[in-house]
Amino acid sequence: MRVGLLCLIAGIVCVTAGGTAPKLADDQLRPRTSDRKAQTETVIARPIVPLDELIDQTPDGSLVIELYQSVRNIGDVEAANEHVKAQVIRAQSVAADVARLHDSTFKSCDGSETPKIETIASKARAFSATLARVDGELTKALAATRQIVEAERPSSIRAKEDLNRFVLAAHELGRVRVQATEIAKALEGLSVSIRTTLASCTAIPVPPLFAVRDTPRLGGKAR
Repeated sequence: MRVGLLCLIAGIVCVTAGGTAPKLADDQLRPRTSDRKAQTETVIARPIVPLDELIDQTPDGSLVIELYQSVRNIGDVEAANEHVKAQVIRAQSVAADVARLHDSTFKSCDGSETPKIETIASKARAFSATLARVDGELTKALAATRQIVEAERPSSIRAKEDLNRFVLAAHELGRVRVQATEIAKALEGLSVSIRTTLASCTAIPVPPLFAVRDTPRLGGKAR
C-alpha cells in the first residue's frame, strides 16, 4: 500500500511540475551531486504554498452543479467543462505541495499541520463526488439527446454535429472526473499516511540521568 501511494504521489508531482524545470545551456556546468541534494532537500522542506492558502485553493465543487444547471446548449457544456478542468489542474498543484509536506513530516515527525491536510483531503473528496454526479447527469442527457436526433427523419447535419460534440464533451468530463477521483484518493492516502507516521513518532523515554539508584549489596538486600 505504501509503495502504491508513493507512486501515485510521484505521478501527481510529475504532472504538475512537468515542463517547468529550466534547461541547462550547453556551456553551463551541471550541478554537483551535493548541490542537487541540497536543492532537493530545500524543495521537500515545506510546501510551496502555506497550507492555509492551499485550503482556499482546493476546489470542493460547491458551484459546479449550479454551473451545469445553467447550460442550455452544447457550447455551454463545453465551457463548463473548461472551468472544471481548470479546477482539476489547481487540485493537482495542491496535491503536489501536500506531497512535499508529507515527505517533510516523515523526517521531522511534526504533526501540527495534520488537521489542515485533512481539510484539504475532505474538500477534494467533495469535489470528486460532485463531478461524479455531474458525469451521471451528462450521461443521461446525452442518451436523451441521441434519441431525439435519431428520431428525426432525416437528421439534420447540424444536429449530428452537435451530437458528436456532446459525445466528446461527455467523454471529456468523464476523463476529468477520473483525474479528480485519483487526486482525492492521493490526498486521502497522504492524510492517512501522515497520521500513521505520527503515531510511530513517540519518543522512547530515557531513564533519569545522575539519579540516585539503589544497588544490591553482597549478601543482603538493597536499601
